[in-house]
Amino acid sequence: MQGTTPGGKSRNHRSDFRRFPLLACLAGLVCSAFLAGCAKTAEPHPPELQVPIPPADPSVRQYGDQALLSVSMPVENTNGSPVSTLGRVEVLRAIEDPAGPPPAGNEEFLRHAETLFLIPGDRLAPYLRGDRLVLRDSLDFPDRSVIYSRRFRYAFVFVNQKGQSAGPTATAALAPVPIPYPPGRLFSEVIQDRIRIRWDVPSRNMDGSGPPRIAGYDLFRAEDPAGMPAVPLNAKPLMAPEFEDQAFRFDATYYYQVTVIGSLDPLAESVPSPVLKVETRDVFPPGAPRNFNAVAVDRTVVLLWVAPDETDVAGYRIYRREEGSAEPVRLQSELITGLSFRDAAVQSGKTYHYAVRAVDRHGNEGPPTQATVEVQ
Repeated sequence: MQGTTPGGKSRNHRSDFRRFPLLACLAGLVCSAFLAGCAKTAEPHPPELQVPIPPADPSVRQYGDQALLSVSMPVENTNGSPVSTLGRVEVLRAIEDPAGPPPAGNEEFLRHAETLFLIPGDRLAPYLRGDRLVLRDSLDFPDRSVIYSRRFRYAFVFVNQKGQSAGPTATAALAPVPIPYPPGRLFSEVIQDRIRIRWDVPSRNMDGSGPPRIAGYDLFRAEDPAGMPAVPLNAKPLMAPEFEDQAFRFDATYYYQVTVIGSLDPLAESVPSPVLKVETRDVFPPGAPRNFNAVAVDRTVVLLWVAPDETDVAGYRIYRREEGSAEPVRLQSELITGLSFRDAAVQSGKTYHYAVRAVDRHGNEGPPTQATVEVQ
């Protein structure tokens, strides 16, 4: 086969390969690689499954006449990869006879369970508390007494974006008991070193029965009423309807709530009481200085004293009254920050009466300590 070059000369392609053997070799290699690439196909790989491993710590506790559900968010898929394709969370609930046995396994639970919540993965934020998912089942029955004659069993299902799951978590069950309403009113008293909180004792349980089932109280405090913490101030349940908060500071505003613990095992706790707002203002003057002495030395009166016990003393004010005068005079406009003072504006042959008062950082002035001296 012959072709024509742009210059009009005839070219034999085969003769080019004979004249340039390297060119023929390269062309063969290119063709071989091309044919090999066309003939060889990649080995098939199964699709990578990113299915969340169900967390092992679902829990439920009684919250008033409701159920508070909680579980850790899954962090790992069944293939070992981190969870990043969560599509939705389903919460299942089965209602049981509290006298009957628990389900024999997941299959039996699933036969009786219904879907209580279905939350898309991109709408979980309002239900997250740290790394835990927290939801509330209001147990919305027209006859509220039904709540105390049933057992409620829950499980969570974490589904990826392809609709795949590894099945439900283990179940957590709750058999509610009648517990009291929360306290209706809280009272406060700000003292110099503490805030005393008291509250009304509930008179009946939420189902109308009595006496009220009270295993203790929990007290919560926040500086933002919308951010009440989950952990109470008290380390163990309070047995009396009062609490003294000593870990506070003046010129701050605190918000308090109280819950009633109806049962410790299993834990059953009331919803919180109304919020009590407490504004702390230091209106408490320090005590009087101690061991106040006035000594006349060379027409100068030297005053010495010992500080009171309070730790917020900012300084002292010295007052002097000359014998026969009705009104005392403050000796220095600024606070005296030390524990001594020298008064050189005195005259021989006169008697002076001195008083020293402690002043705290909020400007509260305490009672006086007095001393008298005669200048020779």
